[in-house]
Amino acid sequence: MANRVDSFLRLLAASDFQHELEMEVLRAKRGRCPLSLVIFVLEFRNKNNKDVEERELIRCIGDYASPCDSLGLLPKRRYALLLPGAEIFRARNIAEHILQRFENSGCNCTAGIASAKLPENAHAETLLQQAITTLRQNQHQSGKVSVYHEQADVLSLHKTLVHSHEKRFLFSGGE
Repeated sequence: MANRVDSFLRLLAASDFQHELEMEVLRAKRGRCPLSLVIFVLEFRNKNNKDVEERELIRCIGDYASPCDSLGLLPKRRYALLLPGAEIFRARNIAEHILQRFENSGCNCTAGIASAKLPENAHAETLLQQAITTLRQNQHQSGKVSVYHEQADVLSLHKTLVHSHEKRFLFSGGE
């Protein structure tokens, strides 16, 4: 499997990855298909072995990546995996498998996931910011993988409530 990984998985620089992300957002909008972004942050055990741990993370990502996926190196040594066609649950499953394999090799990492629920409203910068926000929130939680969730508008809950006088009208014909 390692030979297959080496043949298609390339590590893109931040600017190239940003361009790839923008193109995938356009494809998702056109095809109305899901798009997810996973950002991995390593927790280095040994400052002298950073390169070894980074290579191991890339290998673990390659074990679960598909030829259509893109991997990029972002500032602050964050690794971003772009998953076109993957909904949020599939992206979480992939991220969890990668982190499990990475932990089995004796290393530690966290992941933040953002997904375009409505691809027609997706923006590259928004996906990046959502994934980064999720990583920040993950620092205060015990889990290794966190998913970006929109904050529910409190007022929207009240808009959906049906009052008793409305129920009487609906179910008894207004009596």
